[in-house]
Amino acid sequence: MLDESRLYSFLDRENNFTVHFLDGQKLIHDLAIIHDVKAKGFAYFRDSILTAQNLISLLKAGEGMGLFIDSIDPYFKLKIEMNFAGRMRTLLMPEEFNTFPKKITGTCRLSKVFPNNPTPYTSVIELNDIDFHQVVNKILQDSYQLKADIHISEESDQSVMVQQLPKANIDKEEAVVTQLSPKEYWLKNQKHIQDLFSKSTTKQEDIQSHFEALGFTYLGSKLVEFKCNCSRERMVQSIASLCNSSGLNEIFENKNELEAKCDYCKTYYLITKDEISNLNS
Repeated sequence: MLDESRLYSFLDRENNFTVHFLDGQKLIHDLAIIHDVKAKGFAYFRDSILTAQNLISLLKAGEGMGLFIDSIDPYFKLKIEMNFAGRMRTLLMPEEFNTFPKKITGTCRLSKVFPNNPTPYTSVIELNDIDFHQVVNKILQDSYQLKADIHISEESDQSVMVQQLPKANIDKEEAVVTQLSPKEYWLKNQKHIQDLFSKSTTKQEDIQSHFEALGFTYLGSKLVEFKCNCSRERMVQSIASLCNSSGLNEIFENKNELEAKCDYCKTYYLITKDEISNLNS
C-alpha cells in the first residue's frame, strides 16, 4: 500500500537554494482511478500534475491557486486547483484526450486566491508553440519572477523544484559573489536526486534522510491529496441556476429526473425535476 503523497521542503544553505521534492505516487494512483484518460493522454496528465503541484510551496496559509490551460493546438483544456493545505482537484477535457503534445499554443491563466479577499489575482500567459514542460517554469519566471526550475522523474511519479534564493549579506564581506543558476544547480545535484527517483520510495524517513545526507536542512512537509468540494446541494443549486436561464423542461429534456456528473471527481448525482421546481418556486 502506498503512503500518502507529500511535498517535502529542504534548504541548501551552502548554495543558497531551496529544494521542494514531490512524492506524487499515491496522488497519481488515485487520479488514474478517477479519470478515464488513457495512454499518451494520461502520460501528459501525469506530467502536468507532477509539475504543477510544486507550486503549492509558493502558497501561504489560507491561499489557493488555480492553473487553467486553454490549448488551441492541440485542442484541450486542463484545470488544476490547489491550496496551501495540500488539497487539489483537476480535470482534463476532452476526457478521451489521447496525445502527448510536445508543443502547446494557447493561453495559460493563473488565478491566486487570498484569505478574506473576494478578488483573486489573475495573470494570463500566452503560450506560443511552447514546450509543455516549460509552461510552469514560465509561470515561475513571468508571474512570480523566480529563478526556479522543475524536473520530473522518468522512473517514478515524483518531481523536484529547485529555487534560487536572493543573495544574502549583500553589503558585507561575506556576501555571496557568485551563485549557481537553477540550471547549473540542477546539473550539480542531478545524480543525487535521480538516485532517489530510481528508488521510487514513498517513505518519509527515506526521502528526508537522503537529502539530509547531502547536507540539506529539512524544513517540513505537507500532505498532497485529491479532494473535491462538490456536493449534492451544490449540484442542485447549479442545475437550478441553469433552469432559471434556459428553462426547466429544456434542461430536463421533458424527463422527471437527470443525472449530473462532477467533472472533477466523476461523482454522479440524481436530480429530480420536482426538487428544482420547489427550489425555484
